[in-house]
Amino acid sequence: MPKLDDTNAMKELKWYGEENRDSVVLISTRLGDIKIKLYNDTWRHRSSFIMLTKRGYFNESQFYRVVPQFIAQGGDSDEPDFRIKKRSFGKWHLPNEIYPRKHIHKRGAVSAAREYKNNPKRESTPFDFFIVQGDKVTDNDLAFSEQENGLDYTDAQKRIYKKIGGTPHLDGMHTVFGEVIEGMDVVDKISKEKTEGEWPLEIVTIQAKTVTK
Repeated sequence: MPKLDDTNAMKELKWYGEENRDSVVLISTRLGDIKIKLYNDTWRHRSSFIMLTKRGYFNESQFYRVVPQFIAQGGDSDEPDFRIKKRSFGKWHLPNEIYPRKHIHKRGAVSAAREYKNNPKRESTPFDFFIVQGDKVTDNDLAFSEQENGLDYTDAQKRIYKKIGGTPHLDGMHTVFGEVIEGMDVVDKISKEKTEGEWPLEIVTIQAKTVTK
C-alpha cells in the first residue's frame, strides 16, 4: 500500500477493506487484554484500523490519555522512533461515519478521536481512538444530549445508557466504529492508573493484532 494522504486514502482503503475482512482486534497491555469488534457499516474506519493493525502501527503506541469514568484514549506516542514510524504511513483524514441511531457512546464503545478546530465535517484521525468507560446516565442527561446534539434516542438506547452507562454528549460528535467484546475490566484497570495531566505516570504500551472471533 502506498503512503496515504487525503487524495488517495479512500480509494486505497476501499480496496484494502474488500481484501481484508477482519473485524476483531486484540489489544494487549501490561494490565491485560482487550478484544474489540469493529462494525462493518463504518467501513472506512474498520478498513483503516485493520490496515494499521496488520502493518504494525499500533505496536508500541500507548494509552496516553486516561480520564476516569470517561475514556481511555490510545494509538499514539511521543517516543522519537514511534513518530518516525507514524510519518511513514502518511497523513489522512477519515470522513465521519456518525450513525447515532445505530451506534452510541455506551460503555465499551470504541470511537475515533478528531480535531475540533477547523473541522466542520467532523472528520476522524485514523490513528487515535478511545474506549468509553463512562457513568450511568439519567433521563435528564439523555434529554440534554438530545437537545444539544439534535438526537432522538430509541427506547433501547436509553435503556442501555441507564443500565451500563456511557458518554452520550459525544453522540453525533465522533464516529463510533466498534465495541469491546472482552476485557472491559482491563479498561477499568487502565482508568485507575495514576496520571499527571491525564497521562499515565507508568506507560501503558499497546500491542495489537487481528484475531478470529
